[in-house]
Amino acid sequence: MNIFILFVVDLFALFSVYLVLNLALNFQLGYGGVPNFGLVLSFTGGAMVMGWLPIRILGWLFKIPESLMSNVAGNSSIIASIINTNLQTNPLLGLGILIITLILGMAFGAFLGFISSLPAIRLKSDYLAISLLALGVILYYIGLNYFPLVGGTLGVVVPDLYTYFGINRYIIVTVIFFIIIVLLIYILTLIVNSPYGRVLRAMRDNEIAASSMGKNVIKIRMQSMVIGSMIAALAGGMYASYNAYFGIAGYDMSSWTFIPWLMVLFGGLANNYGVILGTFIYVTLEKLIAYFQYNLTFLPFNVIWLQYILLGFLVLIILIYRPKGLLPEKPSQTLSKNKVKELKS
Repeated sequence: MNIFILFVVDLFALFSVYLVLNLALNFQLGYGGVPNFGLVLSFTGGAMVMGWLPIRILGWLFKIPESLMSNVAGNSSIIASIINTNLQTNPLLGLGILIITLILGMAFGAFLGFISSLPAIRLKSDYLAISLLALGVILYYIGLNYFPLVGGTLGVVVPDLYTYFGINRYIIVTVIFFIIIVLLIYILTLIVNSPYGRVLRAMRDNEIAASSMGKNVIKIRMQSMVIGSMIAALAGGMYASYNAYFGIAGYDMSSWTFIPWLMVLFGGLANNYGVILGTFIYVTLEKLIAYFQYNLTFLPFNVIWLQYILLGFLVLIILIYRPKGLLPEKPSQTLSKNKVKELKS
């Protein structure tokens, strides 16, 4: 495959994962006003399901010897290799397992969102943010220290559910991820423009006023946590399936909580198109720096830190001169454009 095409496809894959994760954060923070600093919790949960479930289901279906299956985490590379050989002639099984695992990962993410919201949901925004920040690292340390789950510090190899497509694997991943993004944006647009979406914004802008109108603010906040966590888990499952590997060390707070926050603030809160723009700028910047890092040896510091320096600088500029982001929130239309024109005439 042409190196430029491979670069673009890899760029789009990472962009897709971050975009889904950022849309989850934008739903919680931008529309619901919930400062979820524990975003990594559900993201890791979705990826962990992808690392734990397919290899066990497919190992059972393909009758892999018990001597290997008794220690899946330790033998994951051997088991995954056998599974991949069998999947090369069975594309529908691979895609079916992918869909099932993503759905179950989303269910697990929703559960994590519900559990994490219970002790903190009644708190005010600043205390809520601190509580969610602390809760976000729980799953990380469980996965890091309990080897049978997902291999501890070594991680586990995930069966390549796209292996049937061979050299076209990355093209197929791009198509699947694009379909997921289109469906997700469509569904979120329907939600935020519905009466429920207006209740979310009312809660975000003034909890007391929303409560005085008979809205259960605690329940709505919990619902936004559950929905957002479900979407974040979808992003985690996509990421693990694309890499065909799950290593808990790669699911750190910086990469999967703080950077998404910066991208969403950069693009614009409560504006999905702003989130798309902010995500695209950051991911493109990161990939270009990684690609040209050996041509930047004249810099007096490790080039790997350049993306954080530039991103931090850009965010400061945006927060000072455009605090609402590149694309600020727009008023939601409760009627169709044609209906609005009809009423105006």
